[in-house]
Amino acid sequence: MTGQMGDSARRLLAAFFALALLLASLPGTNWTAVPTDPDLSAGDYALVQVAHGTAGAVAAKATAAGATDVAALDKLDLVTARLSADALRSLQSDPRVSYLAADAVVEASGREDHFERGKGRPSPGVQVVDADQAWTGATGRGVTVALMDTGIAEHPDLEGSVVARMDFVNDGATLLDPSGHGTFVAGLIAAHGRTFSGVAPDAKLVSLRVLDQNGKGTMHAVLAAFDWLLRNRAAMHIKVLNLSFGAPQRSSYHRELLAGVVESAWFAGVTVVAAAGNGGPASGTVAMPGADPFVITVGSFADQGTLATNDDRESIFSSRGPTRDGFAKPDVLAPGEHIVSLRVPGTALDREAADTAPAGPYARLTGTSASTAMATGAAADVLEAHRAYSPTQVKGALIAGGRRIVGTRTPGLDVDDALTVRPARVNADLLPSRVLLRLLAASGNVFSPGLAWEGISWEGISWEAVSWEGVAWESVSWEGVTWDSVTWELR
Repeated sequence: MTGQMGDSARRLLAAFFALALLLASLPGTNWTAVPTDPDLSAGDYALVQVAHGTAGAVAAKATAAGATDVAALDKLDLVTARLSADALRSLQSDPRVSYLAADAVVEASGREDHFERGKGRPSPGVQVVDADQAWTGATGRGVTVALMDTGIAEHPDLEGSVVARMDFVNDGATLLDPSGHGTFVAGLIAAHGRTFSGVAPDAKLVSLRVLDQNGKGTMHAVLAAFDWLLRNRAAMHIKVLNLSFGAPQRSSYHRELLAGVVESAWFAGVTVVAAAGNGGPASGTVAMPGADPFVITVGSFADQGTLATNDDRESIFSSRGPTRDGFAKPDVLAPGEHIVSLRVPGTALDREAADTAPAGPYARLTGTSASTAMATGAAADVLEAHRAYSPTQVKGALIAGGRRIVGTRTPGLDVDDALTVRPARVNADLLPSRVLLRLLAASGNVFSPGLAWEGISWEGISWEAVSWEGVAWESVSWEGVTWDSVTWELR
């Protein structure tokens, strides 16, 4: 199954403009006659919301003023164009224009731009977290895992694993994963080769491509992917979502757009596993969405390339809490240094001088992306063993089944023990993000003040009918929406 970004992305673009219009009225912002995104400059690609039925006329005006790549999207009342200085000034004074926005960038930064070359001893991988011992009880069979990443390429060790591929980047790429990052992550989850296996080798995968070969994408692509996930999770049997990217938390999770988005998946029954980030060892560096209190946030530990446990230490680069809301994060640690997984020859991560390029189907990378993938595989195994578990129970099982890592209170992942342990009590007394609650209210789900959230029957919500178009966007932090420093958490 393959697809392109369609109606969901269009609805989410409309939501983006709704947010922008509401933020335009906030005090202390220096807006022009037509509210304009402060990040938008001459020469940038712009999204222009216009009055109903005027897209063609506004597009013609923009073209006449020197704009290029102009498109009139009549059904959306939207014009997209790369604006010259004259075109920008012209549209800022046009009464038919409601808002001018820069297309927010999702960008990979602070990472390795190629596979590792001879760094340290490789991690034993799944053996460190006892995944191989857990396979007598569960291998992820019957569980589908969604990955929001750079795509998943064809690879012998993933044969038959990928059941759907959706492309929200639409950059004309001819490769399924022009970066190689998404395939590397997918291998740690569900590879099932003769010599290499992921933590949940029988799990199925859905590729939701939101980043290009350079790790760059747009906010509306990520939102569109979440919209697709909510609408298709039941039909595709998606029970786990892997998010190996992150952005700095700039405000309370109650005002972070991404917190509301990931919680919509969490309460819809999808276990969300997110990277803590690579901003350590400083405190307060856990990335969003890993900073959301509900989701499973994963940091990295160094296994020193051995199966011994007494030498394991939390990775220096691994981000630490507390979050802006005071929550202790990450929730669990997994191996994240010199991790071996699937290599896609000729992709961005693989490009290097011929004499130093890795050979064969495998390569190494370091970062909390790898750690997150292992925890995602563990979640799939737990859900095979306990099909009735909620995301909260899966989180409790991974935490309760974890082992001690010297020097930190955060447990190290142990897949085998997570299958049999009684889940820890987690997420008690948490309040859902106000962004999510506004979304639900706009979708007809009204909750009474003072409601005990743990008593809500979230399964009773018709998530397929929930649209991010209905969010009361004034509750969202603008800084959390720009996504100017999003990275796929690999170093």
